[in-house]
Amino acid sequence: MTKPKLTIILFLYLIIIFLFVIRNLKFVIPQNFLILGLDPRNDLLEKTQTTDTIIYANISPKYDSVKLFSLPRDLWFYQKSIKINQIYPDTFENIQNSFSQIIGQNIDKIIVVTTQNLNEIADLIGGIDVYLETELKDVQYPNQAYIDNPKSGAPIYKTIYYPVGINHLDSSNITEYVRSRKSSELASNGGTDLGRIARQQKLFDVLFTKIIKTRNPKQIFNLYQYFNNNISHNITKKDYLNLGIKILPNINKLKLQKITIPTGENPKTDIIYHPQKFINRQWVFITSTPDHQSLKNFISKSLLY
Repeated sequence: MTKPKLTIILFLYLIIIFLFVIRNLKFVIPQNFLILGLDPRNDLLEKTQTTDTIIYANISPKYDSVKLFSLPRDLWFYQKSIKINQIYPDTFENIQNSFSQIIGQNIDKIIVVTTQNLNEIADLIGGIDVYLETELKDVQYPNQAYIDNPKSGAPIYKTIYYPVGINHLDSSNITEYVRSRKSSELASNGGTDLGRIARQQKLFDVLFTKIIKTRNPKQIFNLYQYFNNNISHNITKKDYLNLGIKILPNINKLKLQKITIPTGENPKTDIIYHPQKFINRQWVFITSTPDHQSLKNFISKSLLY
């Protein structure tokens, strides 16, 4: 047998061994992710570093679905006597421990996405199209022209409007869509935190779906590079490899499921509800017990299906 043929056979043999080993390895793969949407503000109208969007994402054991749970930012965390949107900023380890106490699931990894990140990601994938069943109109949206130069004569607030139907979102308007919380007094029309949560769930659903369906190698590489260089997280290269090995074979079947946590004002029917009173002089949501057991049970049962 000639040397070139022997080399080829040896190479193929090594590939077979490698694939066999990879297939049978027991990987430690992250399944529980906490996604924090941060809208850092330091201007005349608002100064804050708290998180506006809080999403618990679970990858199923078969790696064929991702379940998303949005938590209202005003949910009261009894152990620290703060709203959960005030848990950040802190060390990732402390954040993971705090949210694990709240939802009853170990948080493996954290991803912090700022509004600027959201703008740039949307542009990287060519924007997204979101369908609105009711119009979104906010006549008290903070005017960036005034924030940039209060002496310019620009009004403090401006009106933003998204009609019923398909709305294309990119860096020019996605921040306003996410931030707006005064569009209506009724949650069903998109106003208040409940309406904003529903809007954000819809946006992330469309955003994640478009990213997952991306098949353009250059776009995938650009997203990977952007994620690593611009977004705060604690996902390692080993995590990427392990997730890729498990998820890529099922990528065409991967489904996103939005799980809505019953939230409102009725403690008999809602898992998370407003207690009709202030706590520490703050408007909050609570669960029926300080240990959040009803919320933990709801999430645990939802992960079974």
